Amino acid sequence: MPQRTPGSQDANRIFSARRITPPAGLVRVLDAALDDALVRRARRAIGRLGPERLGQSYFTTFWMPRGEPATNPVEEAVLALWRLAAPDARCAGAEWWIGRSYTNDVPVGFHFDQDVRAARGLRHPLESSVFFFNRVRGGQLAVTDQRAGRRGEPTPAAAGDLQVVSPRPNRYAVFDGGLFHGVLDARGRTPGRKLPGPPGRLRVTLVVNFWDRRPAGVPRWRDARVYRALAGGRVRR
Repeated sequence: MPQRTPGSQDANRIFSARRITPPAGLVRVLDAALDDALVRRARRAIGRLGPERLGQSYFTTFWMPRGEPATNPVEEAVLALWRLAAPDARCAGAEWWIGRSYTNDVPVGFHFDQDVRAARGLRHPLESSVFFFNRVRGGQLAVTDQRAGRRGEPTPAAAGDLQVVSPRPNRYAVFDGGLFHGVLDARGRTPGRKLPGPPGRLRVTLVVNFWDRRPAGVPRWRDARVYRALAGGRVRR
């Protein structure tokens, strides 16, 4: 889940897609990542959600333990992405969520993915990853080489490297789960205040983070009371 402690959701550091030099190698990018039929099934399932928890989509997360079968088309996609990301043997499972936002009003700033309910310390996933369903204006994933300091602040204070990944259908981006990252706005810049004008197309992603142990308080989808429409009326238990 995106970090919500001091040092996260940082709008003071200005990043721009226009400033990017050739890729820094921080992100592994795979195009045509999934079977087209699976992408369509997952996208239709997400469409069935309508506006449910649209404003909280980045903080509505679910846990899928290693070895557990999929219970809806989105979890089918999670399993397929798991094979592509190939996290190491420490991986105990995947935390996943559906990121939905308009790029003129991005709901999350730059942040670290973290076990936000952990009793102590900063815990980050082994790997973080983003699957893109569509192309939008702006909305690039931007990943820096910064890591969390003792209080959760990006360290060093200024990024030495930055890699930007543009949203494209069936594109999958995988990166170190301890890196500072965020979503750029419709201008390709660090999001701040809501931008004027029409919202444009909804940016739709599937975020999958791979952990060495389950983040505190994250339910399995089959046990949650939200997003039931993902199953299309059929829930395997």
